[in-house]
Amino acid sequence: MGLLGFVGILAVVVGAYWWLLLPRLRQLGWWSTFQQIVYARLGSLLTGFWALTGNSRTILVGYAAELLGLLDEAKLLDWSALIGSERAGRVMVVMGVVMIVLRLVTRAAVSFKAEA
Repeated sequence: MGLLGFVGILAVVVGAYWWLLLPRLRQLGWWSTFQQIVYARLGSLLTGFWALTGNSRTILVGYAAELLGLLDEAKLLDWSALIGSERAGRVMVVMGVVMIVLRLVTRAAVSFKAEA
């Protein structure tokens, strides 16, 4: 199964959860309390990561890029199978992904408009 098959199965599972299971869960009395507890724990975890990066999106993406680099060096990621090419340069693919993510994340953070 390739990347497209995996994404297709993931889309079906998420769609089934969203349209079939989630409306039934919302009708249960304990669901809102459970949801508040989960959101509170996730919020505290993300606050810790945000503080670790010094409140900087760019540093957060840099950490993620470093993690991808470590996984690549440990041969845990198979980039050539991921993009469907046997001769793809792993470093080139990793750096391309990192540059795209950096551009998307920092786009909202940087403004070149003159302040009055």
